[in-house]
Amino acid sequence: MNLLYILLLVLWSAVSTTSFFLIYNKDHNKCVYAASATVVLTAPCDASFKAQRFRWISSSRIISLALSLCLGAEKIEDKAKVILQPCNQSDPGQTWECKEENLFGLKGYPLHLNYGDYDEPNMMLYKGTGVWSHWLIYGTDKNLCSRGYQERASDPFGKPCQFPFKFNGQWYADCTVGGRSDGLLWCATVKDYDTDEQWAFCHPINASVPSITVFRQMQDREHVIVMCSFGRRFIESSFQLSVEGDHSNTLKNPLCYSGEKCVFDVNVSTPASFTCVHKINSVVHRHSETYTDEEGVSLFYIYFSSSIAGGLVIMTVAVIVTAIRSK
Repeated sequence: MNLLYILLLVLWSAVSTTSFFLIYNKDHNKCVYAASATVVLTAPCDASFKAQRFRWISSSRIISLALSLCLGAEKIEDKAKVILQPCNQSDPGQTWECKEENLFGLKGYPLHLNYGDYDEPNMMLYKGTGVWSHWLIYGTDKNLCSRGYQERASDPFGKPCQFPFKFNGQWYADCTVGGRSDGLLWCATVKDYDTDEQWAFCHPINASVPSITVFRQMQDREHVIVMCSFGRRFIESSFQLSVEGDHSNTLKNPLCYSGEKCVFDVNVSTPASFTCVHKINSVVHRHSETYTDEEGVSLFYIYFSSSIAGGLVIMTVAVIVTAIRSK
């Protein structure tokens, strides 16, 4: 079995802690994504796909990080379409709550976020409470409220961030470094910064130092898989792998799963040095490991090979016992 494929299976089961989440329906094994403001569908889950990223904001609302619009309903009635709308904290069609057994719906109404049906693929409100109205945070077994709203900043008068806010004609669903040269995050404490110019610095982002694991191939020593555990992902995060050897380069497009764990497929001559780099604005966190082909087979292969060997022994014993009983 291909090593990269095996690693991806391992990564799928990892649990992430990120500033955003994916809205996941276990029964269909798909996540909500915002195709446009008026079309909200589901697709195979992909944490790197910004159209699937959502975050709680104040007043029990959920915002799309791709479009800076809030998840809401066209009408507060059964089978009404769920779409994305300009965020309005006084709109009851944009306020959500978690109910029993991962049931998720409009706050104060017996109407729930529903997968839709085969005639209407768009997300909808539905009065039913079946599995199509149950939602989790992708990569976990927890409901959507387990990663609730957290205040990012407040000004000297205690006024919090206003999400989304407008700056230079663009809408922002999270803190930004836009307009600053010092790399410090800020947010507007009013809906339209261009008009009122009220703002506050956001709380500092604390990111852990990445960990690194190099999985060596058994036959092709120059082909390796490097897994970087970068820790918490933020909107401003940049994940990359620096390779120093005969041909030094930087890889910037890893395959990432569960938000924080990424794998890089690398061909390199030994000896070489790999460095996982997590960059957040002007702050850089890195961790390195030197790789040579003299270190032997990785622990991953030992574990995987042992599992296969154990399975073969069990199968062999089962065949012998069956043969004896048949006689």
